[in-house]
Parts: sequence; structure tokens; C-alpha cells
Amino acid sequence: MKKLAGACLAATMLFSAAPVFAADNSSTAGDVDKSPTLTYPADKAPSASTDAKVDGKDVEIVKENLDEATLKEVDTNEKVLGILADAGYKAPAGATVVVAGAEYDAQVDGKDVTLKEKVEIAFNMAGTEFKAGEPVFVMHKMANGEWEVIASYVNSKGEVVVELNGLSPVVIAKVMSNGEVVKVDYEAPAAGTTTKTSTKTVKKSPNTGF
Repeated sequence: MKKLAGACLAATMLFSAAPVFAADNSSTAGDVDKSPTLTYPADKAPSASTDAKVDGKDVEIVKENLDEATLKEVDTNEKVLGILADAGYKAPAGATVVVAGAEYDAQVDGKDVTLKEKVEIAFNMAGTEFKAGEPVFVMHKMANGEWEVIASYVNSKGEVVVELNGLSPVVIAKVMSNGEVVKVDYEAPAAGTTTKTSTKTVKKSPNTGF
């Protein structure tokens, strides 16, 4: 799997000046696209692991900063909520998001490998603002530029576990309303809809898993 060139920044939507994941407790519908954002280094993004093997050898998942173009697609509440909406997830008015993401690649013996089939990936949310039991959305930017959106949750081990066909940019988001994490209503999107960043969104799983 080819790493994207020009990687420089990883994304997490923050709502305080401190360089930590933080929930927004104050946004209203009028400022959904105006919340301050900070870039975040990949070493603070969730680590990932898999039991997959390539040619009998263990696969290691490594991460680095999101490339600048991808970062621009998820750097405001409005953009993230737009991707989710185009996948059929309708957030309440005034909702905000908390996101964490990085460029993830599969390696064997320090060399990039391509995952040729769908594999289970576990993202370790320890040390982030994501807590066990919370519904989340895994947004995977595929090689064709489309966003795959998978509804999931943080399990009792503090992990988000999903099946992905390949890696590259992965952004995990949770939706906040009135300071609380909320589930989001699902409506099947119309065929051919596109996101506000002009990349198509593919809806994959309508269930949060609990």
C-alpha cells in the first residue's frame, strides 16, 4: 500500500487550547462550522493492530500524519457532519464532533504490504476522549477518494473494532449534543449523493453494535 505523499498533519477536532482530545459543550447550530480547530500529531492518534497475516507473517499497522488534502476534508464540524449525513446519519441541530485520525498502513518486516481482503482492525482509544460504550463512526478514505463510513462503538477494552478492506486515512468521530455523546438517526442516502468535500460517501453499517 502506497503511503500518501506530503503527509504533514494529523487531525483531531479540539474545543480547547490544550493539545488533548476534548468535547465541545457549547456549540450551537449557528456556529457549527466556526469551532476552532487544532492540528494534532499522529503519535497522539489511536494506535491500531490486526491479527491478519501476509504470507504467514504477522502484519503490523503503522501510522503517520494525515496528508494536508485529507485534513482539509475533516477540519470542521460542518465537514465531518456532512460526510456522516451523506452516509445517512442525521445529527441533531447544533451537533458537534470529536475526531481523531491518522494515515494507517500495513507492514511486514518493515515493508509496506497490501491487504488483499477485508480484515479486522482494532483501534486503541486509550488516552483519548473516546470512552467505552460510546457510539462512534469510522470514516475510511479509500484509494478512489470515496469515504466509507462504518457505525461502531468503543468496546469494554477501549477499542473500536471494524473490518476494513485496506487502510490509508482513517478518521474516528463521535457526535456531541448539549455536551453529551449521542446516537445519530440513520436514513438511507439517496443514490449518487456526494459529500460537501465532493467525495462520494459509501454507507456500510447502519448499526452501532450495541
